[in-house]
Amino acid sequence: MLQNIPTSYLVLGGMAALVLAIVALIFALIAVISAARVQRRFRRWKQLQRTADLDEVFASTVEEVSKLRAELASVRAELGHVRAALEHKISTARVLRYNAFADTGSDLSFSVALLDDRLNGVVLSSIYGREESRMYAKPVEGGKSRYVLTDEERAVIDAAMHGGLQAASTMRED
Repeated sequence: MLQNIPTSYLVLGGMAALVLAIVALIFALIAVISAARVQRRFRRWKQLQRTADLDEVFASTVEEVSKLRAELASVRAELGHVRAALEHKISTARVLRYNAFADTGSDLSFSVALLDDRLNGVVLSSIYGREESRMYAKPVEGGKSRYVLTDEERAVIDAAMHGGLQAASTMRED
């Protein structure tokens, strides 16, 4: 029966078979490569599965998140306490040096305002004289004192409240 088929058809059929074999070989190579990738992924998954149960991983993650939330709440509460405590700490200190008496010759007298964020604290004044020196402490509440303040003490409290000293360092009592 092959004797009746022309040679050109046989050659053509052989070439078609060769092309089909090459295409089949390419598909087989692609399938082998894909199978190798899947097998690698499967081995990694299997290794993970052996070392840790996914339910355990999920449960431990939920537990850690719960612990972190509790710790965050604790840190927030502690931060609130720290902020409240800081409001009562001295946050502003200003010093004003001046010459209390014209005959002493230098700025050896001073007033110091030590105030917290609520403008509570104390103003300290040291009056230097040739014969003697005196020191005074007056409480300050809300930026004011229930004691009579000198001009220098008012100036240093104002500087502490508003940041800075004007030309107050040249004040003199005559």
